[in-house]
Amino acid sequence: MSMRSTLLASSLAWVCCVTLLSGCSDDEETPGTPPPSELEGDWRFGTISFTNFFGDQGQYIGNAGGVAVAFDFDKSGKFKQQVYINQRDYNCVTQTWTEMEGTATFDGATFTTHPSKGRFKASDNCISANNFDRSMTADERENRNVTYTWKFGKFEGNPDDPKTYLMISQDQGQNWNYFQRP
Repeated sequence: MSMRSTLLASSLAWVCCVTLLSGCSDDEETPGTPPPSELEGDWRFGTISFTNFFGDQGQYIGNAGGVAVAFDFDKSGKFKQQVYINQRDYNCVTQTWTEMEGTATFDGATFTTHPSKGRFKASDNCISANNFDRSMTADERENRNVTYTWKFGKFEGNPDDPKTYLMISQDQGQNWNYFQRP
């Protein structure tokens, strides 16, 4: 498998595991429950690779990639989620977007997403066959009924960081993503 195919496959696998917004559904929506008031609104998380690419003449080409994840919870129990991933292999850039919306159910320190609409999009500037934009199928939406653990806390990797973050985990608190308000 080529490096480009491996990068695209890993990007799409990650997007499919994590996951966001247009597309139609005839499915009945799971009733949402109101989130705790401190969770209402927009939350953002992102990373960028510290690996950079330079051309043979020393010109900066770009970083190796990045991830951005956004959640929006409204007080009626609706959610929106967006996931963006990009990966660079010198001059080739693969980008993926996943959008979902639906309801969320909150229970103590967990919430579960129940997407009723969703979309996948991919862009590859070197291999046009990897470009697509399509709605999620009913099975794909069903597979994204994900239960997350959440809490507020300090960034564990930097004890000097004074900020408090919304920490969200997809694996019962083994790995946390640190979200902030935009």
